[in-house]
Amino acid sequence: MSTNKRAPQTEALRFENVTLEFPGSHRPAVEDVSFHIERGKSVAVIGPSGCGKSTLLNLAAGLLAPSRGRVYYGGEQITAVNSDAAYVTQQSDLLPWLSVRANIGLALKFRKVPKAEREERIAHWIRVVGLTGFEDHYPRELSGGMRKRCAIARALIYNPAIVLMDEPFGPLDAITRLGLQQELLNLWEEQNGTLVFVTHELNEAIYLADEVVVMSEGPGTVRRILPIPFERPRTIGSLIESPEFSELYNDLWSLFKSNAKAFDAA
Repeated sequence: MSTNKRAPQTEALRFENVTLEFPGSHRPAVEDVSFHIERGKSVAVIGPSGCGKSTLLNLAAGLLAPSRGRVYYGGEQITAVNSDAAYVTQQSDLLPWLSVRANIGLALKFRKVPKAEREERIAHWIRVVGLTGFEDHYPRELSGGMRKRCAIARALIYNPAIVLMDEPFGPLDAITRLGLQQELLNLWEEQNGTLVFVTHELNEAIYLADEVVVMSEGPGTVRRILPIPFERPRTIGSLIESPEFSELYNDLWSLFKSNAKAFDAA
């Protein structure tokens, strides 16, 4: 990742001097943000609350337009909803009138995947996210964590070119979260897609990402881009035991602490 110009075919996303100001707001949500994400990379965006992390995802999805600057996907400026992007929001956004099975298979149905293949893939993903036995339940009958797992399965089932995730594992218990993090790592080795995710968890950023974009206090700017040197495939257990993991964690934590001190001083 870099702010230098590169051939569009090597890129998934590019933010060029992006500022977004909401009407009536006293300050921008993000200000003069520039960076790019190469195809096939997994990138975490971290930073304090209110720094514009979710705003960057909404810009990448084409749900918001910059006040200044440009956002590109695949070398083309985003001027409408990015139909190539699967988006897992904080709220999960499941359709309440559809069962777990139907929600997960929705994208396959829209793409006219044959019924037998569709059912096989739905069954696989139900097992992957631990919802066996809940196939015919509706979102109102699920816990918050179960709804999140259903939304993740719905996003990944059709192998999208790019996946945007906003706090994807936030409401999950620690054991379920670790299991899904490892499953996501395994899947990403096979799919070779691009993943951009927002997280407050420093551990999660190191586990899953090839690079970490560290945002400043709002209005959000890019404070630092930190490469994650661990090779793939990765196993979370082995990462935790490595001294390099502790060094990276401490590096990220020191950025957060210094950022908080600067904000308090201001």
